[in-house]
Amino acid sequence: MTRGRFLRLEWMLSAAMVTIGLAWATVRHLPLAARCQPTPLAIASGALVGALLWLAIPLLFWAPAMRRIRDTTLVPFSRLLRTRDIAVIALLSGASEEFFFRGVLLPEVGLGLSSVLFGLLHAVNWIYVAWAAATGAGLGLLANHGGSLVAPVVAHATYNFGALMMLRRQATTSEAERRRASPLIASSPGIR
Repeated sequence: MTRGRFLRLEWMLSAAMVTIGLAWATVRHLPLAARCQPTPLAIASGALVGALLWLAIPLLFWAPAMRRIRDTTLVPFSRLLRTRDIAVIALLSGASEEFFFRGVLLPEVGLGLSSVLFGLLHAVNWIYVAWAAATGAGLGLLANHGGSLVAPVVAHATYNFGALMMLRRQATTSEAERRRASPLIASSPGIR
């Protein structure tokens, strides 16, 4: 998938989740606006939780199935992304997914089911489904205990930004190592 196609897909999925969420919230009279008030504590706690999640990413890659996906799909794809692309992806997915899963589904179907559905949205493989479901449960608890969607949005966006930056860094490191290992590739001006 090309960079532009992925960004369009992210915009469309985010818009769909927000549209469905707004319609659902309107019909069910969910008080979303009251849960979207930013406070310094919500922003700080979200950033802290997101950074802790980001620091836990290496645990995912202990599993051979996750290493394979990282090396064959995630790292090569992240090589295509610019920093602003990563910021847009992180903000769109963080805001739209939290709005839908924690703002709409959590009060309607509860922590367990909303977390499982969140995990299934991230069905890269069953390990990542479990990781995302557990992360979704943590973000749900953050929303419930903080009383705001701001903390989980910030946490989710921070995690996504850090994860994508880490993958892109790994992609550029792998590329540099590959070029050093092959002087023919490194000296060929037409090969990039």
